[in-house]
Amino acid sequence: MGLVLLAINLRPAIGSVSPLLSDVQRDLGLSGAAVSVLTTLPVLCLGLFATIAPALARRVGVGRALVLALALIVIGLLVRLAPAVFPLFLGTLLAGVGLAIGNVLVPAVIKTTFPTRIRLYTGISTALLSGGAALSSGVTVPLREAFGTNWSTSLALWAVPAVLALVVWLVLAARSGKPTAAAAAPSVMGALLRDATAWQATVYLALRALAFFTALGWLPTVLVTYGYGRAEAGAMLSLVMLVSIPAAVLAPVFAGKVTPRPVIVLIVLLGAVSNLGLVIVPDAVTLWAVLLGVALGGGFAMAMTFIGLRSPDPATAAQLSGMVQTIGYLVGAVGGPFAFGLLNTATGGWTVPLVVAAVLTVPELVVGLLVSRDRQVLQPAPRRAAEGGALLEGAATR
Repeated sequence: MGLVLLAINLRPAIGSVSPLLSDVQRDLGLSGAAVSVLTTLPVLCLGLFATIAPALARRVGVGRALVLALALIVIGLLVRLAPAVFPLFLGTLLAGVGLAIGNVLVPAVIKTTFPTRIRLYTGISTALLSGGAALSSGVTVPLREAFGTNWSTSLALWAVPAVLALVVWLVLAARSGKPTAAAAAPSVMGALLRDATAWQATVYLALRALAFFTALGWLPTVLVTYGYGRAEAGAMLSLVMLVSIPAAVLAPVFAGKVTPRPVIVLIVLLGAVSNLGLVIVPDAVTLWAVLLGVALGGGFAMAMTFIGLRSPDPATAAQLSGMVQTIGYLVGAVGGPFAFGLLNTATGGWTVPLVVAAVLTVPELVVGLLVSRDRQVLQPAPRRAAEGGALLEGAATR
């Protein structure tokens, strides 16, 4: 229950904004650059503040750290009740810090609670992330129309499920007592920064975060430009996120039954086709939304799964997660929503940004195949000649 409520509340603070972005921009008189900053800020927080999560968990315990994360999310969402520029950005910042802490500690919770079923529960938690994004992007506009609220009230409504998650984690943290192993372990961050496998996991997540948050932040706006209504554009983003839910669960499980490599190749192919398809045949938006959903859900789940699989213990998982998400989300924030918006401003359309997104699947394929190799961080690479058979067997069972 705790993992479910945590995961499903780690995206609505972001996903609820994009369907209302045009209204927010009009009512507050925001420039295009300010809108880019608004869509980039939560992802930037995921990178900048991910570094504090492992240290916080070591100091107070994972449960108490998650209580703080959820409290920040609730406060941030409520601050956005005020329909003004400063509360909007301040609330987004506070919620972003909470999202960063929660994001980093999810792999540690899974590694501790489900050490032999990392693939399955990482897939489930990633699916719940997508579910939260789908729910928030799909129903924010209908809720506003149904209750006759303004955009700020519609954004703040997502504090309700976050409060429920906060209450549950207050109980769990009180029961947990002393800090977990992840909280008590010494830092190995310096060694991780020198580890090739850790960097492969980092770059792969960076490219996945770039794709995911660009779609989350800009897809409705792109579709409105192509002539779709606001509600329909929000529904397409919701479809992307809904499709990503089963993809997130199935991709890691399927990769465990065969090897990760064919799954990585399929994810990359679908991502490239969906972006190019939107340029070439924009009327087939439903098809491209489905393909994009599979690529985003499956790819992000694989990126999060690699954190658990490449870590020897929960403590290392928390610290590897901090490294991967700090660097990965910073790259995703700068190279994703912000750059996507700037490319649109520079070219006057969405063709170049979408083509660039498709081209970026090439380096994603390369690094995805590298991190798919069955080895853990902070351990010497196995010898191929002596252990080739064991590697193949391990890749099929992990």
